[in-house]
Amino acid sequence: MHRPAQGPALVLSVALWIFCHVNSVHGALPTSQKCDEALASPLPHTAFTSSSVFSNGYAPGYAKLNRRGGAGGWSPLDSDHYQWLQVDLGSRKQVSAIATQGRYSSSDWTTRYRLLYSDTGRNWKPYHQDGNIWAFSGNSNSESSVRHELQQGIMARFLRLVPLDWSEEGRIGLRVEVYGCSYWAGVINFDGQGVISYRFKVKKMKIIKDVIALRFKTSESDGVILHGEGQQGDYITLELRMAKLLLQINLGSNQYGSILGHTSVTTGSLLDDNHWHAVVIERYRRNVNFSLDSHTQHFRTNGEFDHLDLDYELSFGGMPYSGKPVGGGRKNFKGCMESINYNGDNITDLARRKKLDTSS
Repeated sequence: MHRPAQGPALVLSVALWIFCHVNSVHGALPTSQKCDEALASPLPHTAFTSSSVFSNGYAPGYAKLNRRGGAGGWSPLDSDHYQWLQVDLGSRKQVSAIATQGRYSSSDWTTRYRLLYSDTGRNWKPYHQDGNIWAFSGNSNSESSVRHELQQGIMARFLRLVPLDWSEEGRIGLRVEVYGCSYWAGVINFDGQGVISYRFKVKKMKIIKDVIALRFKTSESDGVILHGEGQQGDYITLELRMAKLLLQINLGSNQYGSILGHTSVTTGSLLDDNHWHAVVIERYRRNVNFSLDSHTQHFRTNGEFDHLDLDYELSFGGMPYSGKPVGGGRKNFKGCMESINYNGDNITDLARRKKLDTSS
């Protein structure tokens, strides 16, 4: 397998290129750093809000794990399915785990709850696991702490815990801790007019193994997210079509048409919801894992070839302006992308750090 030499050319072919709005944009977080800091306990009382409060001593600001202030935790005015406890982490964070307790020295605890998250505090997305909206098991007494590692880490500023069931002996009671780390990935806005081109140092790439990862959000139902092609007919394209994610890959067809390599796989729906979605494409020879959020499809490409032969570049955000005219009228992607990685190279970080040529 050939890899691009260090310092690949990265060309931004767009008249306007800006970072999507985030609270902060920094360099990549070192992979060796463990993402397991306590995020909620250092926050001020005002970072905690709720649907209602039983009385002043039960305010959401007292809902910190292992704390005994006030009445020992949060309890709402009514114990029903319309209650929630919200935490504002102050800025976008990567969340890896969550822990809960009941209200200190009481008969009030939560036995089952859902987790919602948001960047704005207005549009909420439920946490999914195993392809379903997940319900976390909670507490069976007021003192024991129950921690859950998130199978799929989430990035968000706001979290909401929504009690589903609670103590039969008392009422809803909660103390909470959130674990994770600062969120460091660069976020890029694509305006639907141009692309980022990751150009290889060598003219042709013969690739046996690929790992492509990125996150996107958009309100558009159609748009090319990435594309690469070769003069021998190989290609890989990831795009939105009718708000579903479509991966098309061809490792090669022969000139007689007896071996056809085109493979097409679709996943997801309603992906124009303006929420972040995580995509990972892992390929080794003809075996592919195609993951969207917490759902993975395993498939084997058609044909008999096992190398992806690409020429010149891999484009993010649309079809390239050079090379064969294979666009077929496809729309460029319009929205935000972050954490773009191709075979170990951080594309968003390269785009942010390097001097870029621009053209229309």
